[in-house]
Amino acid sequence: MKQKIISQFYSFVFVLLLVSGLISSYSFKKKHVRIVDNLNNETVNYHCQSAQDDLGFRTLHPNEQWEFSFHNAIYGTTEFYCSFWYKNFNASFDVYLADDHWLKNCGGDHCIWTVQYDGFYLYQIQKAVNVKMHDWQQW
Repeated sequence: MKQKIISQFYSFVFVLLLVSGLISSYSFKKKHVRIVDNLNNETVNYHCQSAQDDLGFRTLHPNEQWEFSFHNAIYGTTEFYCSFWYKNFNASFDVYLADDHWLKNCGGDHCIWTVQYDGFYLYQIQKAVNVKMHDWQQW
């Protein structure tokens, strides 16, 4: 009887450690979002944030890039969105969303956005190609 209880206890501890390891490896792996200004002679202004973090108002000059890193929430609800503007154009959209479809589009842990005159492109790492995802809107 005592041996059975000890065996069950060790089995429980093993399962608990296994589940804990799976959760922590998923939620504590850093994610990265990079924004690249490919507007040849124009600066782009932007403001990025999530429900928990406001990353502030920023400016990218031609050919500059900016990257931020974060950890997903334990329940996978992490979302970052940005508003962009230059001259009389603007756009707002999610630059990161913690779901399988989104992560597949990004190619894993890095989402790389390129700002161009005709819109916004997301680099798909597995295919090594930039895919147009959003257009500019005129004010």
